[in-house]
Amino acid sequence: MNNKVIILLWSVSLLLLISLTLYNSLDFNDTEIIAIDSSKVIDSDSITTQPEVFRVAVSSMISPLETLRGYGPLLDHLEEKLGRKIKLVQRRTYQEVNDLIEAGKVDIGFICTLAYVKASELGARLVAAPQVNGHASYQAYVITRKDSEIHSLEQLKGKRFAFTDPISFSGHLALRGELLKINETPENYFSSTFFTYSHDNSLRAVHDGIVDGATMDSLVFYSTALIYPELTENLQVVHVSPMVGSPPVVARPGLSDEEFELIRRIFLYMHNEPTGRDALDILYIDRFVMGDDTHYNYIRQLRRELELTAHAD
Repeated sequence: MNNKVIILLWSVSLLLLISLTLYNSLDFNDTEIIAIDSSKVIDSDSITTQPEVFRVAVSSMISPLETLRGYGPLLDHLEEKLGRKIKLVQRRTYQEVNDLIEAGKVDIGFICTLAYVKASELGARLVAAPQVNGHASYQAYVITRKDSEIHSLEQLKGKRFAFTDPISFSGHLALRGELLKINETPENYFSSTFFTYSHDNSLRAVHDGIVDGATMDSLVFYSTALIYPELTENLQVVHVSPMVGSPPVVARPGLSDEEFELIRRIFLYMHNEPTGRDALDILYIDRFVMGDDTHYNYIRQLRRELELTAHAD
């Protein structure tokens, strides 16, 4: 092995050691987090349609590890109330989860708002929406570091920027719509962009200085500030979108009315049950409410405007 290869391997090892040291310096041990039983997770190649199994998909609005930690008690509560085995299905992108819902390969899904708008066009139905701090609505945040001297969307021009997912409202569409107002696109406005595929990954990318700014879900920012304040204390919100309905729980097309109403009742009354209340507290949710499809009309309108612009080009 020549000296150049030895130096390269040593450099890579050093970078990995530094990265692990920085990551481990964040004290995540003060927060009690209940992990989901691994037996509830469906392997990507083994989705079944057995009637005794109820399949739940969770979009990667937060990273897989945080999803497993946060949703375990909620899935346990669903399993108890339904009297059926619950299996969790995860995919890397929002579109992959939508594909599962639309194909009837999962029964319900926790998905983002733009993904809901798309899925509703193909028959998916809104089960319930989470209410946080008394509101079943949220915004897209654009965040930067406080020490970056970037305190507005205008100052992000020519900077590095992170999006969440191509079919995320708060993590993509909202900012595209904002730039459309000044006849700009992300490709021209920023020096570079990429997708992180979860909102907490976008937040960490800004925190770690990988990018200068990111657009993300206000609810994820809020919960991260409560659980991991060390990740948000040097971050600031420099732009917000209009309010829209919260990311909902949806049912697959073809689910019977009887089963749909049963699932809806479980969600709507979850906050009154001890195990349900505990599950909601872990997710920082007050309760689930009926939800209103019209609360997603701003997203529909913005999507149409962007599509018309794209066709005009």
